Amino acid sequence: MSDKEKEYYDFLTVGAGGFFGAISRYLLAGQFTAISGTLLVNVLGSILLGFLMYDSEYLGYVSARKRMFFGIGFLGSLTTFSTFAVQSFQMAMPDSVLNILLNITLTITGVFAGRGLVIFISNQRRHTNGL
Repeated sequence: MSDKEKEYYDFLTVGAGGFFGAISRYLLAGQFTAISGTLLVNVLGSILLGFLMYDSEYLGYVSARKRMFFGIGFLGSLTTFSTFAVQSFQMAMPDSVLNILLNITLTITGVFAGRGLVIFISNQRRHTNGL
């Protein structure tokens, strides 16, 4: 495969992931109020991203192509910093500060929770297989 073909395939991979991530965000966030829906997709996406990135960095079960699809495309499109920022700007000051604190705290906690989950699963698999 030539470099140009690989680059084209990379664009399609990220684009397909983005398409499904955007649809998922629309469906998930649409089940809640605007602010809680945004918080939900950001926290869920952060948990999944923590899981995915730790796995790909240290365990190697996820291929580079799948990381592009899920990490850049799907999760990049599922989560939404811009909507969170606009919603926070449009709120009254006390509500805005609370929204900012919740989003930042819960999304960072989500990344660590996802990371912790993949470490736990990996350790369980090692113990189960006698390694």
